[in-house]
Amino acid sequence: MLCHFQNHLHSLKPLCIQPDLSQIRFQDFWQDVIQQSHAIESLAQDSWALWEADSYQFLVLLFAALLARKQVLLPPNRVSDLEKELAEQNIFFLQRQPAPFQKPQNIELNLNDAFLTQAQVYFYTSGSTGQPKKIPRSLRQLLNEVQGLDSSFQLPEQAIAIATVSHQHIYGLLFKLLWPLASGRCFYQAQLAFPEEVADIQKKLTVFKIDNYVVSSPALLKRWTRDVLLQDCLTVYSSGGKLESAIRPDVNSPITEVFGSSETGGIAHRQQDEALWIPFANVDIQATEQQELQVKTSHAFSADWILTGDKVELVEADNLKSPFRLLGRLDRIVKLEEKRLSLDAIEQKIVGLDDIVQCHVLILEREHRQILACVAVLSEQAKLALQQSTKAQFVAAIKAQLKTKLESIAIPRQWRFLTQLPQNAQSKLNKHYMKSLFQSMLLPIVLEQQNEPDQVLYRLEFSPELEGFKGHFPGHPIFPGVGQIGFIQHFARQNWADLEWCNGFEQLKFQDLIQPYMVLQLKMSRKLHKVSFELTHAEQTLASGRLLFHTQNDPI
Repeated sequence: MLCHFQNHLHSLKPLCIQPDLSQIRFQDFWQDVIQQSHAIESLAQDSWALWEADSYQFLVLLFAALLARKQVLLPPNRVSDLEKELAEQNIFFLQRQPAPFQKPQNIELNLNDAFLTQAQVYFYTSGSTGQPKKIPRSLRQLLNEVQGLDSSFQLPEQAIAIATVSHQHIYGLLFKLLWPLASGRCFYQAQLAFPEEVADIQKKLTVFKIDNYVVSSPALLKRWTRDVLLQDCLTVYSSGGKLESAIRPDVNSPITEVFGSSETGGIAHRQQDEALWIPFANVDIQATEQQELQVKTSHAFSADWILTGDKVELVEADNLKSPFRLLGRLDRIVKLEEKRLSLDAIEQKIVGLDDIVQCHVLILEREHRQILACVAVLSEQAKLALQQSTKAQFVAAIKAQLKTKLESIAIPRQWRFLTQLPQNAQSKLNKHYMKSLFQSMLLPIVLEQQNEPDQVLYRLEFSPELEGFKGHFPGHPIFPGVGQIGFIQHFARQNWADLEWCNGFEQLKFQDLIQPYMVLQLKMSRKLHKVSFELTHAEQTLASGRLLFHTQNDPI
């Protein structure tokens, strides 16, 4: 099937299904795009950042800006530091423009090859160093990737895309939005956060008598339980990291694992934990003498061969297109005191311990020398053991077990124990953030963050290393109320760039204690200069209130 946006300009089929199950047709979408493009065309700036939580509004603004000949940047978040950094480059966040009174009567769009080639979208990726990199992709390249998906996966003509991942990331954008837009399928508007939400939405969507597919990540699939049953689900797509082997048996639908990067786009896929990776229909691969994977495809940012940094073993097989095994990251081979070590291999040995469920090993700079550190997720039994002893005793016991598995230099010197490994806004492992966990800790650890219009949701863990616990009180540490107000101010200003300082409070209530190792939900919502907050634990409210801020528009 030929996938092309132009094929569905006048279609009366549904493109977007809204939470109330009302539908937005392809024809209505493209009229909306034209209307917005006329308004955006008159804006002075040539480059705009786009961050929009609503999938439909995001898609409208993306195509409207590109049709208006604007460059579009898709940042990984909308924190105030990034907003200020972009503003210094005269790049601002695009918003929906006031609509004219009269809607266009006819759709006249020429989404030809010249337009698709010049229309540029810029993605951000953390890269191996943790420093954000800007990756350009043209609409032509993105459409090529959509065509590759359609050739590799045989979905029926009608299917509803349901996503738990953000469309701000290339994986969510392709699988949730561009694939349906180009192939005549539809998507469910809202991004979902929990397995139970996915199952509930699927039940509601049965009224359409159409199958669906779920676009998700290893982070969410890890939380799946067998009592959460998918309905009318063709397959679950998973990307953004390695899918753990224990996950597939808990999900009552096939899971298609997708391997790729922002630079290359999708590279390969597989449907079993230990299966070979099969390259997509429009992807060529080869390996260098050092076994580094090289990729060449019409949907990557470059038409040349691209080195991926992944070590692979190519496998000869009949009727398969260059299948391969992944052997780890080459950039995770480090030299420590003249000794070459594989961080991947060290992690495998640590996860082999009964107490450790998951871990991430990293290099720290300490007094002009490098040391290994580890962020680990413990089993439930090990969590109890840690809380009933001192951290020093617990770490000593782990190191003793590792002495039979690793040489001394490969055993991490410093450790942090968390409920889960921190993720960024795209549900990917936040490797750069994890380094900060070994510095002086003033803020609770952000395990997850979800941005919605005028509302932000955090999942926070209160590590015993937090400065707020020290001396308050010896033997029975609790996190003080003034410290809670401090980190809530920080997160509020991080998310809303125009907030400058807190100059008052309303209805502050501290109803219960925050102790080490607790994991809390923080919900913040904003109305004008007021930010309301609620800290909860297991559905119990621990603190709530409103903070009053001075904003950039207020007189001093």
